[in-house]
Amino acid sequence: MRTLVVYFSRAGQASLTARVAKEIAKRCDGHVDTIQPRPQERSWLAAWRYNWQALTRAEPPIQRPARNPANYDLVVIGVPVSRAGLAPHVRSYVRRYGDRIQQLAFFCAEGTGREARSFSELGKIYGKPPVATLSIGRKHLPTIADRQQLNEFVDSLGATLTEK
Repeated sequence: MRTLVVYFSRAGQASLTARVAKEIAKRCDGHVDTIQPRPQERSWLAAWRYNWQALTRAEPPIQRPARNPANYDLVVIGVPVSRAGLAPHVRSYVRRYGDRIQQLAFFCAEGTGREARSFSELGKIYGKPPVATLSIGRKHLPTIADRQQLNEFVDSLGATLTEK
């Protein structure tokens, strides 16, 4: 079964979300893609705009993904969550490409307790609940490669795909 791990991070490739996305993809023998804002979205007002879009549940423009989610049996989305709420670019991705996704799972690399609400919101946009979710607290990230929690998440993804 083919797995695509997609994530958004304002911090880019060095972020904790990127690190967890790459680890999940490695364990699932899947591919990684990033959700990219349109170039005009990067400006000195970007942080303010990002928080405003999160608060107002906006769906900002994003670039076309490098990988088509329709070509995968499962799409796992890395969801950064701030005090303002769900990352608006992730909302845009699920709204625009959700109808092409066969099965969906979510993870949050810096779990603070707010991610459950974001997972629920994304499930509503997608139209059905995710097959699995993972939330890892920041203090546990340095040892993510050895974390039982990550192993259980990846195992549950494999079980979901096997049942299909």
